[in-house]
Amino acid sequence: MFTTARSTARVRAADVPSRRLTGLALLLGCLAGLLAVQAPAAAARVRAVAELPTDLEKIRAGESTALYGSPELRALEQRKSAVVSIGDSQVSGEGVGNYEPGTDGPVNFCHRSVDAAVHQARFDTELRFNLACSGAESTHLVYRSGSKQFDELNQGDSLAIKARNTRIRLIWLMSGANDHGGLEFGPLAKDCAGRRLLLIGNCWPTYTDVMQQRINSSQASLEKGIASVRQTMRDAGYGDGDYQFVLGSYPSPFSPDVEDNPKFPGWDQGGCLIYLKDQAFGRNKVVPLFERAVRQAAKNTGVRYLDTSRLLHGHEVCTDTPWARGLTFVGSQQSFHPNEAGHTAYGDCLTAFYANPGWSEATCVDPASTGTATLYRGLLDFRQLRNTKTSLCVDSEGYSTRVGYRLLAWNCTGGGNQGFWRDPATASLHIELNHDRCVGPAGPAVAPGAAAQLQECTGAANQRWAVVEGLLRSTANPAVCLAPVAETPGAAVQLAACNPADPGQSWSFEPQTGGVGFGHSDWIPTSAY
Repeated sequence: MFTTARSTARVRAADVPSRRLTGLALLLGCLAGLLAVQAPAAAARVRAVAELPTDLEKIRAGESTALYGSPELRALEQRKSAVVSIGDSQVSGEGVGNYEPGTDGPVNFCHRSVDAAVHQARFDTELRFNLACSGAESTHLVYRSGSKQFDELNQGDSLAIKARNTRIRLIWLMSGANDHGGLEFGPLAKDCAGRRLLLIGNCWPTYTDVMQQRINSSQASLEKGIASVRQTMRDAGYGDGDYQFVLGSYPSPFSPDVEDNPKFPGWDQGGCLIYLKDQAFGRNKVVPLFERAVRQAAKNTGVRYLDTSRLLHGHEVCTDTPWARGLTFVGSQQSFHPNEAGHTAYGDCLTAFYANPGWSEATCVDPASTGTATLYRGLLDFRQLRNTKTSLCVDSEGYSTRVGYRLLAWNCTGGGNQGFWRDPATASLHIELNHDRCVGPAGPAVAPGAAAQLQECTGAANQRWAVVEGLLRSTANPAVCLAPVAETPGAAVQLAACNPADPGQSWSFEPQTGGVGFGHSDWIPTSAY
């Protein structure tokens, strides 16, 4: 079944560089075009295709007959085009419901939803295959490894068959979260939820000091899985440039800021039954560390990278418009996964990234609580805002990203509460820990004396800032700028009448210095309990 996404992913035009042809380039382009017209048509590419083992060849022949009416292996140009999704529950559609027959028990619990992202995205292909399976590890990607789930073929084996019967245009992969000895998200989330249900205390102390080691293990397994997928495609006659290979990162379904929701549904009804400190552990430490590992795995293996680690910011469980499913006791493994709206967002991200094959990296977020996924070219470069006069950095009070928390001048630490990114399209200033929190003035007036604080990002005029000769000017009132009230650590940052001659109003966007945020407990906000 194929479904149509209900929203359209946007690509920020500001991030797509314009290109102007010089006279020489234009001349060369014309000559190249003339030569191309005069050259004889190139013969269809023929690459060696490795034979499949007897058991897989029998399946391939049967699927070929179902597709084309006969079992023979066809040339790439004669096949139907396809996209393939592989990996674990993030891709399969776990938690969405509306599962494909045979994947919702009693034997097979891959939980492949017909509303999963691969079916919601808009591709120019004839076929879509969702081979992902809930609980999958990276070893399940390895062709003929013997590692398989339930009554299914290994995903690598299934891919080998699809690659020979169709012309694969895109492979979308998310994997590593379940790898044995690695992150093991499922058992971790189950433990944290269980401790909250039984009121026996936080889970984070058990995992915080071993998390980096576990993530390193997941990265190594993921890279082996990617390498095997590449080889599987080569053995099927594909060159690495014949298809797009996209690796995605995982978002956090948790947020320590859920009580900002004015219609907070309650811990039980909303399904966010996890201690706030444990939710902070997931969002502030685990997911950023894992994102780094997945990004590095993409770089090490040469595949494209789609950063969706912030995609659920503002849409976590118990927020006002959740894109993730909360704790459920009806098939408990379905808890804490993207829901149908989340997969719509994933699909929008994929649609836009697929349409820009020249981009090696991209980031997908909801920038202003619009409910629309927006794709940005490259990675978001969060930087510290250092005051030129005092060398202190803008800091969210108490490492918190709750609405209304003040911004202070503090010693530069490199923490996520000191990382800021200015959206070039909306001019909003986002904080690293929560993309749904932007800098704005306390109260309705954009006037001198108003305290600078964190707000839910809305794209409103009072959240827009221009960087002009080192000053951070409000675009709603260009006569006011951000400035600390004093030169000492802990001084509040507020709006002041702009004075270009005052070095205390001058700020520098710089790479972050320091390593706060990934230690034993330095990521815990004071607002969490």
